[in-house]
Amino acid sequence: MSKNSRSAKSSARGISPFILLAGVLITFALVGGYFLFGRGATAPPSNGNPVTPPAVITDAPLTAAPDGAAPITQLPRANVVSGDWYTLYFTKPTYPEKAADRNGGVDVAIVADIDRAQNTIDAAVFDFRLPSLVDAFARAAQRGVRVRLVTDYSANKISAEYTDAIDRLEKAGVQVMRDHRSALMHNKFAVIDNQVLWTGSMNFTPNDVYRNNNNMLRLALPELVANYNARFERLFQNRAENAPGKQVPNPKITLTDGVTIENYFSPTGGVQRAILAKLKAAKKSIRVTAFTFTDTAMANVLKAQAKANITVQGVFETRNNGAVGAEYDNLKSAGLDILPDGNCYTLHSKTMVIDDRYVVMGSYNFTASAEKSNDENVLIIDDPQIAKAYRDEFKRLYAQAQAPQCGDTKTLDLGETEQ
Repeated sequence: MSKNSRSAKSSARGISPFILLAGVLITFALVGGYFLFGRGATAPPSNGNPVTPPAVITDAPLTAAPDGAAPITQLPRANVVSGDWYTLYFTKPTYPEKAADRNGGVDVAIVADIDRAQNTIDAAVFDFRLPSLVDAFARAAQRGVRVRLVTDYSANKISAEYTDAIDRLEKAGVQVMRDHRSALMHNKFAVIDNQVLWTGSMNFTPNDVYRNNNNMLRLALPELVANYNARFERLFQNRAENAPGKQVPNPKITLTDGVTIENYFSPTGGVQRAILAKLKAAKKSIRVTAFTFTDTAMANVLKAQAKANITVQGVFETRNNGAVGAEYDNLKSAGLDILPDGNCYTLHSKTMVIDDRYVVMGSYNFTASAEKSNDENVLIIDDPQIAKAYRDEFKRLYAQAQAPQCGDTKTLDLGETEQ
């Protein structure tokens, strides 16, 4: 036996069993702590909720998000309807609404998709200031996703809340195209990883998500994604003459179950003509929700159809019914069943449900500006299933309008300027 071996063996014999026991306990504590609080699991904080570790930015190549990543379909502050090819979200305003209670709305579902993004996020949003969405876009840019935003800076720059949000996004690496035209860049859509499209009437603001009546569609239809990608590029390139998107790549899409979707963009993209054609062809019913309605041609068709014994109903945002050019009084005097809305804040949706079959939805207010000068997008959908969901939402708004809780005065301003 070597001198070193004998020395080691002698040292081992001389170690107290209490010291050995203490060493075993310390080792166990360290290893156990590693698995309990290190890589094996997340250490619980003092409030009992798990801590989410910060995102790690790596140079590894990005891969596309998995196809069919499941949308969130249960939200306490939204009504969610799932169909074969869509997920539909209606905001569920509460009154009085407080900033401390802003959770569980449609933004949660959008944030989930943003947090899954691995390659690209392109968004054209008129007003963008809701902290949860600002944070999600900033996180995505910081982890290496290419994030681009087109927003109407001219219309919203008066708000420090808005300008601070845009500044923060740019500092996080989001590429922002600030629209400065007098006409509105009024879209509200986002395309994520060239797979998921969000579009509808909802601005990315506290008011629109938690106070105002809005609707948003989440779709994963490649043809529609291609349309909105092309339109985004046109907007992001500041409508340059050679920018793509002047023509819609797929103006009408037919799904395997017979559903058809017509896609239009303003200005001068044929939205008014398409809506008028559907209104004139109505056989049974027309139901309208409108933030602002000044389109005389549409009003005339509604009156003519009501005279032809077609059911015509509407719920219009109260504040705008007395504005210059508003058609509300004209329609009421013609005997149409049109009501001022009953939301204590604002009805911001712009929808039509025709013959319980066709749905008109998007960012397009029923105005000359929306047709001739603003950037807008519209879907006209032929699908009785989704039409039922929009009709059910109309019924809720109509019932609320019949028994408003706020009297004749609205309590707060919209916080957004649209026409």
